[in-house]
Amino acid sequence: MNGKYIYIDVVDTAVLCNLEIQESTLHNEEVKAKCPYCKDYKYRMYLCRRSDNATFWCHNCGTGGNAVNLYKDFNPYGKTLTSKEAFEELLHEPSVRCDEFPYEIYGNDKPTIRGINERSEIYLRFLSLLDLERKHYINLHNRGMNDEIIKGNMYRSIPTDPTFRRKVIAQLESEFDLHGMPGFYTRDGKWQLANCRNSGILIPVCNKGNLIQGLQIRLDEPPPKIVTMPDGTKAEKKGERFRWLSTGGEYYQNGTAISSYIHVVGNLKSDTVYLTEGAMKADIASYLSGGKLFLGLTGVQNVRYLSGIISELRPKRIVECIDMDVRSNPHVQRAQSKIRAICMPLCDEYKPFTWPIEQKGIDDWRATCSTTILIVLSALLNKM
Repeated sequence: MNGKYIYIDVVDTAVLCNLEIQESTLHNEEVKAKCPYCKDYKYRMYLCRRSDNATFWCHNCGTGGNAVNLYKDFNPYGKTLTSKEAFEELLHEPSVRCDEFPYEIYGNDKPTIRGINERSEIYLRFLSLLDLERKHYINLHNRGMNDEIIKGNMYRSIPTDPTFRRKVIAQLESEFDLHGMPGFYTRDGKWQLANCRNSGILIPVCNKGNLIQGLQIRLDEPPPKIVTMPDGTKAEKKGERFRWLSTGGEYYQNGTAISSYIHVVGNLKSDTVYLTEGAMKADIASYLSGGKLFLGLTGVQNVRYLSGIISELRPKRIVECIDMDVRSNPHVQRAQSKIRAICMPLCDEYKPFTWPIEQKGIDDWRATCSTTILIVLSALLNKM
């Protein structure tokens, strides 16, 4: 089995570890469970049993991982295990299915996502119908982008005005069939656009051929979210600033979910790949470093396509440039371990890029003028 991807069923592992599963979801692609990390009692941990994404994620505390992580932390024998030991035990555990996709998925009548060429064409036309508000132009300019790169990346403002939005959708559906397009859905027989209540920027997430795979949203003011604490009390936390333009789930009629695509920008012939978080952050970093090849993960947990992209690019060197909240955030630390486990076997050299202690990441380098940033960033990256 060496050299192969080994599928280990995370749902079987959760059952083995005595997690409380929501029975009604047991035959779904995503199974709900009570999170053992934060003692959640509302089944906010999601266990994915897809063969290419056998992971878990708690929407209450943000903890994520795979079957090995779960077994290592909550194995029923109370053992203290390394990841390697947990992996080996799971391979020989008869109640856990390995190296095969064991379940038929029921009730999945959602439209299939459109192919990348059609999807990119429709998104390009959609973006061409939208505007970039002055406040968003200033925001992007203050991050170090010039007019050429802002225009070329086709950043647009979320159409919050309902009258303008209806005109855009009417024009778009007169030219295209919107079935299978994440972000669009029907209500009373009419096509609608999701995620338009809050102001923000739409960010194209492109593949190495510069085709738009999907659109991410950067909200100006993320709405707060209510989470359940371990003691059962409610607490208000800052919501996520970035999210996908997506219409998965039962709420959206004729809606289509988006996958966690990875953004590719820069010189594809480069033998060095820089890995960071976010499509916009990758755009900024590539531009300020003179076109270096960046991959922008749309969330540090979203590594479904990472192995495939790295294998296609075949870099000699990978430089990890994730944000420095990895110093203190255990969820990001676990994600960092997953990223390294995927990338290290696929290159000759793997290096972490450490930001200065007082700064979080590439965004914080916008401290003086863009010329200074370009010189400093280029010099630092060229040393790697």
